[in-house]
Amino acid sequence: MKRIKKTIREPLVHFLLIGAVLFLLFNFTNGPAGDKANRIVVTPGQVEQMEAMFTRSRMRPPTEQEMDGLIESYLRDEIYYREALAMGLDKDDGLIRRRMRQKVEYILEDISAQADPTDEVLIAFMQKHIDRYRLEAQISFQQVYLNPDRRKDPVGDARKMLVRLRTGTDPETLGDPIMVRHKFDLAFEREVERAFGESFARQILKLDPGDWSGPVLSGLGGHLVMVSERRNGRMPELAEVRTVVERDWLAQRKKELKDITFRKLLEGYEVVMEQPPKPGNASGTAVAATQAKEGTR
Repeated sequence: MKRIKKTIREPLVHFLLIGAVLFLLFNFTNGPAGDKANRIVVTPGQVEQMEAMFTRSRMRPPTEQEMDGLIESYLRDEIYYREALAMGLDKDDGLIRRRMRQKVEYILEDISAQADPTDEVLIAFMQKHIDRYRLEAQISFQQVYLNPDRRKDPVGDARKMLVRLRTGTDPETLGDPIMVRHKFDLAFEREVERAFGESFARQILKLDPGDWSGPVLSGLGGHLVMVSERRNGRMPELAEVRTVVERDWLAQRKKELKDITFRKLLEGYEVVMEQPPKPGNASGTAVAATQAKEGTR
């Protein structure tokens, strides 16, 4: 089993899988060579699948008459589908086009889901997207607000309050009213930034836990701050976030496989970007197409 998983991770195998997808797409769109348009083959496997689906939904096997009905329903689907294609009803239908695209992408996603990345692969992915997985700094602190608009000497008032706070005065009895709460418990850095601004958050994350200090300035005014706990930001170990990292890695792998397959399929098509006719020149498109063709020679 380990050998199989290791093989699946090889880049060469990925390209072989893409080749298999292209082969399947070709067969789905063109059909087996020599098949007649009016020939429908109902295989034993299809009959067994119909019977199994009926049994799962009804909690009993179908009767002979019900089985005939299931086969007839399958034939109706197949015949109407083929007739619709023959009449061109699938053309210029955005809903059908999107549905067909989704089916192809589902095939590619199924292939991508077979991956089983190693720890080394996931760690490299984490290092490439550090900002996505880095754990933010957290801090617990109390603050006493000093409103500069209400104080003639904010700095002098701050010094006096610091003395009182350090001697045990209840911080809720000091300072000026403010809409922001006075106490934060292990708040994330972004939460502090939203409340007081980036500069304030940067300053208090440098303070050592233990005693009152300040004033620390914010866009609101001055603050006396006591930090009680601080947890620095860090990169987590893979084991802490493996589920998230593996999910993100798989999502990127699916996208890459879709892009590679699309580019490979695109090589088999000639894309012509028609130009709108210029005023007074009804054959502008034809001229542009002729010029483009000559330019490729």
